[in-house]
Amino acid sequence: MHVNEADRVYREIREAAAGPPETYARILERALAACEANPAADEYLDVLELHAELAEAYDRLGRVEDALRHADVLVEQGYECEPDPRCRRAEILTRHGRAEEAAAVWEEVARDTPDDVWLYNNAGLEYGAIGEHEIALGWLTKGLELAVRTGDPERLVGQLQDLRAESLAALGREPDRLQTAEPRPVARTPAPRPWPANAPAQVTRGRVEQPPAAWAWLPADEYLHLEQHWPDIADASTVRDEAGGLVDHASYCRWMEGRLRAASDAGMTAIRIAPLRWAEYTAWREENQEEGAPARLRARYAADLCSDPTRVMTWPPGRNEPCWCGSGRKYKKCCAAPGPGAAL
Repeated sequence: MHVNEADRVYREIREAAAGPPETYARILERALAACEANPAADEYLDVLELHAELAEAYDRLGRVEDALRHADVLVEQGYECEPDPRCRRAEILTRHGRAEEAAAVWEEVARDTPDDVWLYNNAGLEYGAIGEHEIALGWLTKGLELAVRTGDPERLVGQLQDLRAESLAALGREPDRLQTAEPRPVARTPAPRPWPANAPAQVTRGRVEQPPAAWAWLPADEYLHLEQHWPDIADASTVRDEAGGLVDHASYCRWMEGRLRAASDAGMTAIRIAPLRWAEYTAWREENQEEGAPARLRARYAADLCSDPTRVMTWPPGRNEPCWCGSGRKYKKCCAAPGPGAAL
């Protein structure tokens, strides 16, 4: 398989993803068969991603055993995703009424990765979706307590509280204090700067390595205050609809995704997304006595954030990892999905 053929296969997969699951599964099966017939194909196609997509397609079709078979391949071959790939099996079992088997997997992963907030979010989401709100509440409570205690590095407190509110309401219970809890401040030790500011690309073993390129982005909670804190962005046509009103945050993120893909297609690598938060940004400006045009200041601030990898996000995430935009959905089902604003 050569690169042009791989591009064709990827296009077929992407187009079929929005169509009937039967068609999608057939195209995925064909792509996986091509990889098995030609070992060199994995140079161009991600075989584990194909297994992950097939697990989801078969799940949607109700072909539970087939879905589980592909989910198990991910575990056996060390597929990297958040939460742990075993959660894929747990999701499928939960959705199809195999409660005891699902509970055993969820609990096993919790014992092995007790500090993974995505695990609790995922389990709570799945149990809530099937109406098991008592169980969902248990998982979501643990996840929210963890997120609050650790300073919410994954920015999940808001979503966990929303999901908990749904389960509490379904159970006829009043909101508790945890519903208004805020993440505790956590002292951060800046990591060593991996690249000097304005560093040129480096060459290692004949391969050009670029310094991280930081792209400033507004998370959902900051976007609510767009006109107050970021008036020059609010005036841009990119965040306005045809009637002149502000587009919603999801549309803003889709536009951002399009810009990121265009930059990647143009050869930019090592892309990082730097969240803009007004309080932290203004503190940085005061501390560094920074002045200048707003866009240039934001660019300098974003570049500064790259000195601490815990404060920026690597783009793109894996297709089955949480989307960078903070929606809580998988990347492939969110900003990576075909739709308006996507640069496909």
